[in-house]
Amino acid sequence: MKNDNWFKQFWPWFLIILPLCAVVAGIATFVIAIENKPDMVVDDYYTVGKAINVDLSLLREAQQRGITANIHQIKNVLRIDFTGLKKHSAIRLSLYHPTLANRDLSSMLTADAQGRYHFESKDILKGKWQIRLEPFDLNWRLEKVIYFPSNDIKLQ
Repeated sequence: MKNDNWFKQFWPWFLIILPLCAVVAGIATFVIAIENKPDMVVDDYYTVGKAINVDLSLLREAQQRGITANIHQIKNVLRIDFTGLKKHSAIRLSLYHPTLANRDLSSMLTADAQGRYHFESKDILKGKWQIRLEPFDLNWRLEKVIYFPSNDIKLQ
């Protein structure tokens, strides 16, 4: 009598392994998709659209006042020099990552004795970022998309 133990044969295992690999790959893809949700989806487009008009008026206000900023990066420190700024008040620096909201940074900065502002991050900034500078009272705003590392960046 012939020994017909199916589990000792190659072809049944080959036919079982292919669908099993597809199931494992599908589960892995599902887990990756759930853990890495995109942060760029906005629920309320109307509110975001209205905010764009406010943003533009703040940018125009900075331009009318002649406020510009030069940013110089030294490793993980950003040094910010303003021109056209009448008084050295607190400045909010916001750095937005283009796709990962958990990497966004925001800090209130005060001027040193020479009128320069300094921001120190934990890590050296690399890649594409959107930088926003605005005073504590939110009267004007400077904004630009920049690429780090960079020696000199000018915001107008």
